[in-house]
Amino acid sequence: MDVTLAINSVGDVAVDASGARLEVLENWASIDALQPEWNRLLQESAANSIFLTWEWIRCWANVLGDVRPVVVAVRDSRGTLVGLAPMYRATLLLGGVVPYRVLRMMGDYPTSSDYPDWIVQSERSVEITRAIVKALKARGGWDLIWMPAMAGWTGSFERLVRTCQDEGLRIRTRTHDCAVVDLPASDPETYFRSLSKNKRQQLRAEMKRVWERPGVSVDCCAREDDLPEYLDALFSLHNRRWQEKGESGSFAGRPQQVEFYRRFAPIAQRMGWLRLYVFRDQSDIKAVQFGYVYGGVFFQVQEGFDPDYVKGVGNVLRAKVIEACVGEGVETYDFLADMSEHKRRWLARPRTGHDLLIGRGSLRNIVVDRAGIWPSGRFMRQISPSVLDTTEQRTAAGAGTEG
Repeated sequence: MDVTLAINSVGDVAVDASGARLEVLENWASIDALQPEWNRLLQESAANSIFLTWEWIRCWANVLGDVRPVVVAVRDSRGTLVGLAPMYRATLLLGGVVPYRVLRMMGDYPTSSDYPDWIVQSERSVEITRAIVKALKARGGWDLIWMPAMAGWTGSFERLVRTCQDEGLRIRTRTHDCAVVDLPASDPETYFRSLSKNKRQQLRAEMKRVWERPGVSVDCCAREDDLPEYLDALFSLHNRRWQEKGESGSFAGRPQQVEFYRRFAPIAQRMGWLRLYVFRDQSDIKAVQFGYVYGGVFFQVQEGFDPDYVKGVGNVLRAKVIEACVGEGVETYDFLADMSEHKRRWLARPRTGHDLLIGRGSLRNIVVDRAGIWPSGRFMRQISPSVLDTTEQRTAAGAGTEG
């Protein structure tokens, strides 16, 4: 399959001799029509994660409200959807003055997501990726494509970099570690016995301190009606934890982040993805761990604990969550971005993630490239204050601390 370069200026459609078809969709009516096919294609791709599901993307768009979509959709000669590049338009100012037209990945901020990618059928990933890159290059209307926190273990990053370089686009990358724990197939004690001697002793002492108190328990949210209580506890305890460190955390001053969590949690619960655990002392919630199970992976997204409560309650809750994950056959506990000593003590191993910046060969991009400027931080900021950079979000989430 080799989609023709020429894009119809009226319909934004390219068709090759075999009948393969590529469209650039910029209205939500056309994008909503993809819903029945979206998750099927995602599951056939190396990009498969909860952060690229239709439910995640549509909820994100509903929260932001003013998204300007740019979705490249590729169909084969039979009309089957085989490729998606789900992006949206953003305007960033360099030095507060020079505007840059940036294509960002849908569902990024304010959602706590990682692993952005183009969704392409694995069997034909090379030619589909090439078709999307050629179409975007020919069409124009953008200066940069910004894809932070890509997974470095699926092959997608290398394929995209190689394709963009072949097409003469400017590429800049930087790496960072992600952290993941491989869980045993059945017995959770197999995992706990693998912890270091010091970690096992620490965990036993923390469990003794916590469990000797009367009326303590661990609960997993099972009813949609209980979500407000659990989420309120997450926001409050997360903020308290980071305030103790002199930082604001992920939710303070970010109403859209809070709104996304409130809207997506019931969707995820109905889909069977949500895992929202709390540690209670009597009726009071003292620690929360928020995540999703999707594709055999527990994505540990956010957590919080009462810094004035018994030391180690966060660790005790994490141990119970890991035990529950093993019990339901989850293969991986994914800490997401950033590796730390705290995560290593839980047997996390590092995986390499990548920030990818793709630029056209323009003079302004040469300046940005040579100056080493990224679409984040103080040099280049988004005009709309409602959509912040995912790098700031990951920094606020932190590398994890002992609870």
